[in-house]
Amino acid sequence: MYTTLVYFIFLSGVTSFSTTLNLSDFFADQSHNFINFLEERGNEMEEAFSSSYARAMKMKNSFDSYVEEQQNKISTEINSYIENVKDRGQQLANSFSYVQTQDAADALPAPDAALTVPARIARLGYNCETHTVISQGYVLNLHRIPYSKGGGNISSKTVLLQHGLFASSADWILNGPNKALAYVLADAGYDVWMANVRGNVYSAEHTSLKRNTKSYWNFSWHDIALYDVPAVIDYIMKLKGEDTQITYIGHSMGSTILFAMLTLRPEYNRVLTAGYALAPVAFMSDIKSPIKALAPLASNVAHMEMLYGSHEFLPKNSMFGKLVTSCSIEYADHKLCRNAVFQICGENEKQYNETLMPVFMAHFGAGTSWKTIVHYAQEVVAKGRFQFFDLGPWNNKRIYGAETPPEYDLSKITLPIKLFWAQNDLLSTEMDVKKLQDRLPATTDVYLVPDPKFNHLDYLWAIDAPSLLNNEILTSLQKSFNNFTNN
Repeated sequence: MYTTLVYFIFLSGVTSFSTTLNLSDFFADQSHNFINFLEERGNEMEEAFSSSYARAMKMKNSFDSYVEEQQNKISTEINSYIENVKDRGQQLANSFSYVQTQDAADALPAPDAALTVPARIARLGYNCETHTVISQGYVLNLHRIPYSKGGGNISSKTVLLQHGLFASSADWILNGPNKALAYVLADAGYDVWMANVRGNVYSAEHTSLKRNTKSYWNFSWHDIALYDVPAVIDYIMKLKGEDTQITYIGHSMGSTILFAMLTLRPEYNRVLTAGYALAPVAFMSDIKSPIKALAPLASNVAHMEMLYGSHEFLPKNSMFGKLVTSCSIEYADHKLCRNAVFQICGENEKQYNETLMPVFMAHFGAGTSWKTIVHYAQEVVAKGRFQFFDLGPWNNKRIYGAETPPEYDLSKITLPIKLFWAQNDLLSTEMDVKKLQDRLPATTDVYLVPDPKFNHLDYLWAIDAPSLLNNEILTSLQKSFNNFTNN
């Protein structure tokens, strides 16, 4: 703009030499022209600005319309989804009643078969405690009924119950109140402890070993007698005090453990008040059960099983372990199951409780080692020897100092013992019991169950258990504790 003005002045100066124009008129005309020029440019700028603004507003309106359209679309979809969910929720609510009702199909067919030992005890109104003892790394769980169903003080008179082979503490409560020994003893005022052997379902843990290894399962009832039961007794004594009186009651393998412990750890002859053996098993040369014929094969079968990495005897998930499901409450073939038990343990139709079979089978096979089975097989073929585990001539020589395993020295037993046996027990026969009695102290008492058909498992589930067995145990216990106190 400044350059244009100078140009006009210059032209005006040149012209002044050739013309006689009035200088004032010239500037007036140029000013008018310049103003017109600015007005024209201003109009153009205003028009351009107005046009840009209009386009911007049009774009904004278009964008706002798009946003509003999308918002409406999203809102519609969300509302539709919510309504759909509400409809489905209402349909579900309509099909489900919150009124407290119970369909027949919802109930457990046999609660005692499904519940754990503590749950079953508590369900019947008794107090149940679980105590834990560590022995050689095995985590042993004990179940305790400290007093009767009605409550009361905990007695210093204590009974330790040790179950048999394939079993657990469940054995002692199978028969229910007034019949099962654990309840009978608790209601009589005793402090009842039920042990579980290493490896079974209630004592399956180890502090450092995996359960599916040879190291874990490398034990028999010898190790339980040498380490585990003494650890359990020590725990009870420490918890209750040194004046605690403990009587040991074992069924089948539970009695084997007692006899082995009292020879391996003779100091416990002075700790316990008495020892009761139900269906005692030590010598096994005269067993009548068909399993006697299988004993010579046991070691070979065990060897084959261990080659394939199986050190637990018939675990629940094995082919043979699953056979017990045929006796479950849903699929129970009671005749088949009953006959199998009668063939192995002795027939006794009168004392057989059909309703307990699925409960018993649900807890059967609680866990044991192949070494335990082989140890018993060795007892069967050992020609009347109650002996340590046979490791073979070379290892026997290395471990025991002789090519044959040593016998348990029953002469070391000084504890008052009572043997409970039955004529129809195919696994604990009269001849083997008599041989055991002859090796025990002269003070050893013997009780023949007054039922000629009483078998190996009737100690756990007999219908007439109170009159045939429990009353005698209660009477004997009272005498045992009184004699211990007087001495």
